[in-house]
Amino acid sequence: MLCPNGQHATATGEPPCSLSSSPGVDLGNSTARDQSKNIKLVLASGTLRVPVAAGQKAYAVIDLDPSGATTGAAPGIDELNVLVDDEGTNMPLANTRNFPLSSGAHVLNPQMGLYRPTVAEAVTSMAGAGK
Repeated sequence: MLCPNGQHATATGEPPCSLSSSPGVDLGNSTARDQSKNIKLVLASGTLRVPVAAGQKAYAVIDLDPSGATTGAAPGIDELNVLVDDEGTNMPLANTRNFPLSSGAHVLNPQMGLYRPTVAEAVTSMAGAGK
């Protein structure tokens, strides 16, 4: 069983589980009726499933505005939507978690790394997104 908590995913059983190479993530407006225009992230390359042993964690890092720009950001984006394993058979869309973004969040060409066993490794993976 996989227990997402917003910062990482923890495997909680035997045998070890596996995750898609990165979570399914999009950014949108929490009040919009049509979520089909949500922003998808630029991903680091990788297609293999990631094994996660019982009690271990997997991390993915997201940079909402890699350029650091304060202008030109997408308007009305106030929510981050995360599905821990968007390619797995045991993770229905109903398990998507929604996280509010602060009113000052800038979203411009967001990117995300692959699942990694430590935050530092996830940051390195994210730095290679889109390259």
